Amino acid sequence: MSVEPLLKPVVEGLYIVGSKPILYSEADDVFIVADVHLGYEEAMASQGVFLPRLQLRKALKVLSEARAIVRAKGVVINGDIKHAFERLLKQERVEVEEFIVKLQEMGFKEILFVRGNHDNYVSYVITKLGVTVVEDYLDLSNGVRVTHGHLDLEPRADVTVIGHEHPAVYLNVGGSKIKLPALLLIPTTLSTRILVIPALGVYQTGNVVTLNREMFLSPMVRGYGVVGRAKPVIVDESLGVIALPELESLVDLL
Repeated sequence: MSVEPLLKPVVEGLYIVGSKPILYSEADDVFIVADVHLGYEEAMASQGVFLPRLQLRKALKVLSEARAIVRAKGVVINGDIKHAFERLLKQERVEVEEFIVKLQEMGFKEILFVRGNHDNYVSYVITKLGVTVVEDYLDLSNGVRVTHGHLDLEPRADVTVIGHEHPAVYLNVGGSKIKLPALLLIPTTLSTRILVIPALGVYQTGNVVTLNREMFLSPMVRGYGVVGRAKPVIVDESLGVIALPELESLVDLL
């Protein structure tokens, strides 16, 4: 069976894999994921909210299924592999180590990690496992730059791939509004593009996108994004991949 229909083009050389929150760079033969937020359940339990421990299992399942579609040689983790800001929780350490080891067992030959704003105290853990840690941004082929999105950088690469935002949109289904994770392609005032990918973490359901640029988390989007012309693409394992019109055409949904 051909796998081509399972790779949905977003921009030149970058594809959504299946209906999963995973981007594939064809030129570099790597997956790009963001916002795994391992340890989220322990962090919430400390606040009296008890959740099933699903983050690690779900992230590994999604990546395993994606690799069955295309056998990428590597994976770029674009920030927020863990959840807690102020320390490295026990669950975080255990699950981060297991996550990396399982990726290596899947056959990924190269794992690169771009630090996010949640990733304090984790670099030492993953460098011991052979992961390459990048502090600010990673330049891939064909004018693609990968950075988490929390830094105040100018998006001067042709395409800057970020996470951080956990974008989502509301969609009317059967008369009810449901919130769905989305990828967001945003033109910039520099005539470049920012590509925001959905969170891989199952509990990071998303921040609903808006026409108000100041409501975005990333300084890059707030400073340079032409958000009215941004194009959301729903990425949902049940509904599939659904490209929507520009945000300024979706005012009734926002």
